Amino acid sequence: MTRYQDFETIISTMGELPPSPLVATKLHELLHEPDTSIRELVTTLSLDPVFSMRVLKMANSVYYDQQRQVTTVERAIIVVGQNTLRNMALELCLRNAKRTYGLLERRLWENSIASAVGCRLIAASVGAYDPEEAYLAGLLHHVGKTVMINRDKALYQEVQRIVDAGEGELVDVERGLFAYSHGMVGAALLDYWNFPEHLILATHYHHEFEGLADDDPELYSLCSIINLAGGFCRYYGIGYPRLDEGIDLAYLPGALALGLNPPKIDGLLPRFKEAFSRERGLFLA
Repeated sequence: MTRYQDFETIISTMGELPPSPLVATKLHELLHEPDTSIRELVTTLSLDPVFSMRVLKMANSVYYDQQRQVTTVERAIIVVGQNTLRNMALELCLRNAKRTYGLLERRLWENSIASAVGCRLIAASVGAYDPEEAYLAGLLHHVGKTVMINRDKALYQEVQRIVDAGEGELVDVERGLFAYSHGMVGAALLDYWNFPEHLILATHYHHEFEGLADDDPELYSLCSIINLAGGFCRYYGIGYPRLDEGIDLAYLPGALALGLNPPKIDGLLPRFKEAFSRERGLFLA
């Protein structure tokens, strides 16, 4: 049962929503259970040979610096850790939601990974939210764009052209051409996939969160983190047509809400870039 009546309308107008991949969804559920055993994770992961191969490759990567080769799924899970495994499961959901893959989709994927990395880094720095939960929110907050691209790629390319040319704000242009913003569409998809409510709400409100300060301070903090992480992406041009080093990150709503001053932000930027490069490499392994 959908939590929001409007979601039913979105689902009916956006066409067939991509199903949540069964293995990724099951892993996501197991990794939120406190008493899940390694054996349960191995059994579930082994149902998808491609996913199993990726976990093994990641465990054997230079980043993890193993003294001997990892040859079993069980050992690979122990090496990479459950947080990384959970993030891989969600990233698989995003990849499988795409029916086509070109420059537009590449920009969206890289922006999703970078946003997730930025959210985790910012959350850990300010202590306002659990870093791994913030990572998931950053990874998923633009998933609505995937549905809109699948629905009408040419029309969403027009959205992107207008925004890139500085002729309109993203949410306004989306509503003008699709009737809904990507935040609403993404929230409908996550609700359809039965994801936790805080992820649904963060996806829904991440562009329009300033009124949440009194009503839901925890959600307000999470959306503020997403907003600032998005600013980091703009600064480095990740998911954008060009760099925007002139953006005043300290005056973004998220930075102001989190109380981050320019020196603090300047210290986070190079760490963000390094972490994104590393994470991007792991997902491409």
